[in-house]
Amino acid sequence: MLAGAAAGQQKLADASLEELLNTQVTSASKKEEKLSGIAAAVFVIGAEDIRRSGATNLPDVLRIAPGVDVQQVDASVWAISIRGFNSRFSNKVLVTIDGRSVYSPSFSGVYWDQQMLPLEEIERIEVIRGPGATVWGANAVNGVINIFTKSAKTTGRTTLSAMGGSQTQTLDLTQFGAAAGRSGAYRVFGQFGRFGNSGREANDLWSTAHGGFRSDWDLSTRDSLTVTGDLFVNREHASMRSDWLGSSGDTLTRQHVDSSGGSLMARWDHTTRGTGQTSVQTSYTAYERIEFGTPEKVREFSLEFQHHLRLGSRHDIVWGLSLRNSWAEVPPGHFVGFSPPSGTDRWFGAFIQDEIRLTPALSLTLGERFERADSLHTQDEPSVRIAWTPGAGRHTVWASAANADRQPSRVDTSILLDLQSTDVGPNTIAIVRVVGNPRVKNEQVDDYEAGYRAALTQRLTVDVAGFFSRYHDLCTWEPGPMTMLPGSPVQIVAPLVVGNLARATDYGGEVSVNWSPLHRWRLRPGYSYLHATLGRDTSSGGITTASVNTGFPQNQLQIRSIVDLSRTTEFDQTLFCTARLPGGAIPGHTRLDLRLSRHFGERVEVSIAGQNLLRNSTFESGDAYNLAAGPAMRSVSGRITWTF
Repeated sequence: MLAGAAAGQQKLADASLEELLNTQVTSASKKEEKLSGIAAAVFVIGAEDIRRSGATNLPDVLRIAPGVDVQQVDASVWAISIRGFNSRFSNKVLVTIDGRSVYSPSFSGVYWDQQMLPLEEIERIEVIRGPGATVWGANAVNGVINIFTKSAKTTGRTTLSAMGGSQTQTLDLTQFGAAAGRSGAYRVFGQFGRFGNSGREANDLWSTAHGGFRSDWDLSTRDSLTVTGDLFVNREHASMRSDWLGSSGDTLTRQHVDSSGGSLMARWDHTTRGTGQTSVQTSYTAYERIEFGTPEKVREFSLEFQHHLRLGSRHDIVWGLSLRNSWAEVPPGHFVGFSPPSGTDRWFGAFIQDEIRLTPALSLTLGERFERADSLHTQDEPSVRIAWTPGAGRHTVWASAANADRQPSRVDTSILLDLQSTDVGPNTIAIVRVVGNPRVKNEQVDDYEAGYRAALTQRLTVDVAGFFSRYHDLCTWEPGPMTMLPGSPVQIVAPLVVGNLARATDYGGEVSVNWSPLHRWRLRPGYSYLHATLGRDTSSGGITTASVNTGFPQNQLQIRSIVDLSRTTEFDQTLFCTARLPGGAIPGHTRLDLRLSRHFGERVEVSIAGQNLLRNSTFESGDAYNLAAGPAMRSVSGRITWTF
């Protein structure tokens, strides 16, 4: 690890920024291509960026990417989204780890506390801003976050790491890698952490244990096999509001959140003569989670086939088939219920994408995906992209148009949730209850983008993207006929039934600059802007569940400064400026993170990092449904890493 870090330090000083634009990425088209020529808004967070960020968890790493909004709710809960619609369960961003989706089939979104992957394991993170549904499928509406772990062949050493600090009380990692015969290698890790973002008074202490492995094998000169697996256990505290909608009698209670589970993934890659490639990937994920007294069980299996081939000198084709089978259960009698309590959902998909080389400098990419879920009609998700890279390839102008869907989860089709209970008379209560709708439609977006990416000099690159998006069939809660249920007490139920009577329009853009003013100093400023309007159909009389215009800041600015003070000493600074959430109670705030590191040879690294240093505490997010939000606190931590 530290040998790689030293190499990365040398790369910071010596590599031109133009060479970094030639980084190979795979997220935009599910094939390797140079970042400089991609007709999409893509940002890559490399292993060196991660190491030098001083972050202790994946959400804090994602703050690096412009256009990604990261809001910490409490010590173990984050709301993360791209281009609007941010909430705890942001349901329009697809997140994968080595191609395995971590999107929750029950509640949509991602449980980020269950993704405590050691940052030392990550090779890079590719962030797509904008739809990626043609190749990645449903729910890749506003973006895709693809996390790639390092090959076991590049981490054949033992790493011990220990961290302690004011909020990150402990975070210890043991990682071991070695060769397996002449054709393989493996890596295993164990990580243990204890955190308390807001102190004991906030009731958000939590602990985590996570272990896993990765193995890589060369079966032949044309075939390779990768197998990964992991197990985790989390024990958390949180504060729960007694009333979902809030009232004068609302109270806070301390609750436990327990989760455990694991995953197993295998991928076979076969290279044919020439440039063709075939891959088959299968994965299995299982977890159990008890949050606020409500148990949830999930079992998910996926199988994907993909083929990449070239036809003549003009056509570069990727096509594939996918199957996903998900079973989830939330037993009755708890705070959140489903009707029926358990269910199995199946998704079938097929896609094809053809990059057509019209001229040496001009390419046109046409794509189409067909996808079908149980009891729903087939959805198509087309896209068209064009890129012009004249001359020596130092400049790229691109544009795209795409349609993407967000498929309903069980929270849309089957939920039973009592939002509010009120005493209205002797032995009589009135209940506002959300009721799922098995016939709810897919949410959809029509998206149009354009961008410019260039290496202006060997020391200066710029990446600009603009977008305009129209959303329709967004989910609402529509009032239904009231019913009276006899018993003691008598219940008068006012249902809110899930519907599709909202729409939205947004536009904006992102700018990312990479500038190296001195040989050992790099500046990476980034800026994003979002303007959004949300409306409902005239026939709607209910509540709009989306928060595109209130849950996401209009303006975000960040400036990263990466400095090599010497060949053994690093000093890194990041300033984040976030505007006030429109229509919300969360004010604008500024965050400063600093990191100072010293290498002792190639084996030992000692670092100290500070986060949120400008103020003692900052609220980044409001309450997340019935979860009471807490402030992100100022923190200082130290880390020592030994590799041998």
